[in-house]
Amino acid sequence: MTGSDADFRARLDALIGLTDPPRRAKDAITEAAIRVWCDAVGDENPAYQDPRWAARSVWGGIVAPATSLNMWTLPGNRRAHRHAESLDRVNEVLATRGFTSVAAVQTEHTYVRPLRPGDHLEQFPSIGAVSPEKSTRLGRGHFVDLVSDYRTVEGEPVGRVVLRMLRWNPATRTEGPARSGDRLARPVRPAAAPVDLPPAGTTGTLTAHLQPGYAAAPLDERPYLVGSADLADGTRFTGDVAYLRPDLVHDGMPVVVAHRRTRDGAILPVLTAPRPQRRTSTRTGAEVSIGQRLAPWPIPVTQLSIAALATATFDFNDVHLDRDAALERGARDVYMNILGSSALVNCYLTDWAGPEARLVDFRTRLAAQNHPGDTCTLDGVVTGLQPADRGTHVTVDVRGTNSLGDHVIASATIALP
Repeated sequence: MTGSDADFRARLDALIGLTDPPRRAKDAITEAAIRVWCDAVGDENPAYQDPRWAARSVWGGIVAPATSLNMWTLPGNRRAHRHAESLDRVNEVLATRGFTSVAAVQTEHTYVRPLRPGDHLEQFPSIGAVSPEKSTRLGRGHFVDLVSDYRTVEGEPVGRVVLRMLRWNPATRTEGPARSGDRLARPVRPAAAPVDLPPAGTTGTLTAHLQPGYAAAPLDERPYLVGSADLADGTRFTGDVAYLRPDLVHDGMPVVVAHRRTRDGAILPVLTAPRPQRRTSTRTGAEVSIGQRLAPWPIPVTQLSIAALATATFDFNDVHLDRDAALERGARDVYMNILGSSALVNCYLTDWAGPEARLVDFRTRLAAQNHPGDTCTLDGVVTGLQPADRGTHVTVDVRGTNSLGDHVIASATIALP
């Protein structure tokens, strides 16, 4: 290590452990902001939006989604706090070595109690760690841990979040950024699409499927599946099974027809899993067993959904909203923010567990970015059961994959009656 390197490291180490004055949210939590979050996510949990239902539930009134804990104190599009926080000072030091691009890559939440409209939060942040220089798929950079305790302005603790961010040098990325006209990989089968396309949204049941041992074209996705389904309109359709890993596909599973655009612009009908039905009653611990699988949920990723999730979670980082800015920072396009990915997992878990299920803690790690034109498929499995006061604590591991690989790896503890 040179003298210059040692000085650089010493400047970073001097900032670790420093605490900042609290950052107060611009506004108290409101039902309107919760509804905007639900609209962006597609979450219909009545605990978040139906005052009459919520008043009769265990919640006793409207609550905010658990994973929204660290969004309320974000600065939004215009930063209100004027003093230089520890994270600003870390970023200034890193910028001297070219580490100017940023992405949140991991977060750990612990929830003390549900958040409610009227709660006005304060964030008490400190720098937990700054890693040595690392080589990542985005480029060379440093991981920075921001540890934040959250309390109401009255001083009541409500939760803690450890957020790990990567600050990387975009000039060190080995994969070049996207160029105008680039697209994610798309299938080229078949050479000619059928004249009468099965309507998108037609449901059915998968009757048979197979995984060919070779690809139909050099640029095709691998592995790929072909399946046959009896559709609800009385017809039978055979085509690609899309957006699902092979281990998630089985005969007898419900499917839905989707229209997928090929690289040459044609519309190709495919089979995929429908969105799992949201439970209106809450599971009990007795209904859950280790190894129990959650039905997969394929989620189309669009420019609109990325922007909606970012703004609904008060995240105005330009790499989620501005393609030019994303390209300049070494990304191939705008990409989904970690709060948006966490919100989708939150919805997936509570849709499965029921509206009175309570998230106790939540951990998530991001890998491949979610870009427009892709599909991210969530699936989950129960990995733990633990008796708790007045119920059961259930651990569920969730994996979200897209065409680039794993996008999100998450785990949550859910309290069930």
